[in-house]
Amino acid sequence: MKEQRRHGFHDEAAETMSPNERRAMQDGMVRGIVEYCYNGSSTYKAKLDEAGLTPADVTGVSDLPKIPVTRKAETQDMKFEGIMTVPYNQARRIFVSPGPQFYAYGPIPQKMNPLLRVYHAIGFRPGDIILNTFTYHFTPAGINFDESLGEFGCAVVPAGPGNTDLQVDVLRKLEVTGYVGTPSFLKIIAEKALDLGVKPKEDFSLECALTTAEPLPEELRAELEDTYGCIVRQLYGSADGLLPCYECWAADGMHVPDLMILEITDPETGNPLPPGEPGAVTATVMNPYRPLLRFNNGDKAMITEETCICGRTAPRLYFKGRIDESTKVRGMFVYPEQIAETLKSFPTVTAWCAIIDHDQGGRDTFTIEVVGEADAATRNAIAEGIRGLVRLRAEIAHVKTIDDPGRLIDKRPV
Repeated sequence: MKEQRRHGFHDEAAETMSPNERRAMQDGMVRGIVEYCYNGSSTYKAKLDEAGLTPADVTGVSDLPKIPVTRKAETQDMKFEGIMTVPYNQARRIFVSPGPQFYAYGPIPQKMNPLLRVYHAIGFRPGDIILNTFTYHFTPAGINFDESLGEFGCAVVPAGPGNTDLQVDVLRKLEVTGYVGTPSFLKIIAEKALDLGVKPKEDFSLECALTTAEPLPEELRAELEDTYGCIVRQLYGSADGLLPCYECWAADGMHVPDLMILEITDPETGNPLPPGEPGAVTATVMNPYRPLLRFNNGDKAMITEETCICGRTAPRLYFKGRIDESTKVRGMFVYPEQIAETLKSFPTVTAWCAIIDHDQGGRDTFTIEVVGEADAATRNAIAEGIRGLVRLRAEIAHVKTIDDPGRLIDKRPV
């Protein structure tokens, strides 16, 4: 079965379009998105008005650079309208992202869901049993994967994170062939299995793992593939509404979905950069609830337009980190401003610095160093305040001095 996971397409005609066919399709998409955003979002309308543009002035992809970029930081404090076009009380679900930001989601035709192509390219096949270890509350990943995997033809074990003993038992007793979750949690499951005397490669049926929400360094990929004897691939997306870019069996960059117009732009000017040059991820996506129009989420990447050896002709993306200092820790975004806001409540703390790194097992560590009067009770209170805001537990370390205070420093290997 493993060899069959490395061949074919979910929709060959769509996945092997010529550049001219793709451009013609996306030109039509742009016209519809711009008109929809102009009529439905006060933020996007203001952007176009300030640039002296009407929807009629944007006739295709080549006209997108006329429109100012919308950066994620601009939307941090927006209530309903922002870049949303449907009121919250008309949504099916409302998800919450650190900030907090609220994202309204509604039903979409599942057969049009871009994740279906992702699953085939990653290696899933109809009839697989998939262990879904993403949380089903507040954030969209758990439910989105669950619903689309069902449409693809898979049975889903809605495991969520945690309960590693039970996760191991499920993998040992049930013919689970696929995994969805973070790479670090896949590693944690393997460690728990070994502690229990279970050998993942021999005792599990796992053949293919889809990981996301965290970086997947090649050393960790190799370790996981060796431990489980399975394919480990990744996708790139976000709760902001970016459609998933995804690896295929070749694992050479992530294919950009045709339904997302992806530009790599200069972080300062918003001007498009040529293929091969890293810059800001800037996406245009039609979403009836929260459309994206030249939306910059703060990530840094580069693209290539060379055809992949798998035969898919879409451009491929290579993730390069963050433009700003915000970053993902254990699958959740952390912003320096959030930490600063929490520490305002602790006047005895005179300086701080947040450090993200990996422990010896390759898992994310999150430490906040603080200067000033911070006894054990204060440090515990800071940790609780941080967890309440960003939904992550941080270690609070008392130090005498900090050379570069007020920063979030990511020391993890890329």
